[in-house]
Amino acid sequence: MTNQIPEIKINSKKVLFSLIGIVILLVVLSIWGQRIRFFGVADIRGYWHEFLLDFLMSAFYLDSEGNIPAHFNALLLFIPSLLLALITLWKNSIKDKFRIQWLGLALLFLLLSFDEAASLHERLIKPMRAIYGAEGFFYFAWIIPGLVAVALFGLAYFLFFLHLDKKFKFLFFISLGIYIGGVIGGEMLSGYFASNLGQKNFTYAMVASLEESIEMIGCCFIIYSLLEYIKHYLPEGINYKTT
Repeated sequence: MTNQIPEIKINSKKVLFSLIGIVILLVVLSIWGQRIRFFGVADIRGYWHEFLLDFLMSAFYLDSEGNIPAHFNALLLFIPSLLLALITLWKNSIKDKFRIQWLGLALLFLLLSFDEAASLHERLIKPMRAIYGAEGFFYFAWIIPGLVAVALFGLAYFLFFLHLDKKFKFLFFISLGIYIGGVIGGEMLSGYFASNLGQKNFTYAMVASLEESIEMIGCCFIIYSLLEYIKHYLPEGINYKTT
């Protein structure tokens, strides 16, 4: 008697819309909480009401560390790492020319997930600011080595990108573009407001919340693109199916 491994059926579009829905909810809660922080509410009745408002202001602010959005973002970055590891295993089994590049992507997203959970890149701000005296768009000075890292990534993966089919060139380019735009471009915009207005005001809080959401949405599209790639290319023998 042969034991059959059941197929795992995942609808990539439903996954995308569900993840984006969660991101939108987090953005609304973040902005709502910061509006309460800076403008208050008309009436606060009871300890539990006050506790819930304090929880909303701190636990859902997208620009804070170690709270619910930060852990969700770390999870979002960990999912591509798992999907890329699956693709790497298959690419290695068929001795694909670009199997090392797939492995590199899996490790990169694993590193990004750890970085998001521990906020490691934030530790570069003070030393980089001290070196370059960064202000304005470069106020969050970690983006200076970040831009260098993006340029090196582009050079290292240029041939890899060219070998992809047209559909996946488009999907990966758009999803990575949104993600990098949120990480680097969004951080530059937040830095501009932080440099000119400070970080303890509603305007900055709103801009920072929207900036973080773009990064998350980009990661949602990366997950969708990888699920589509798996559906299109990976053999049925791995008992995995997307719909």
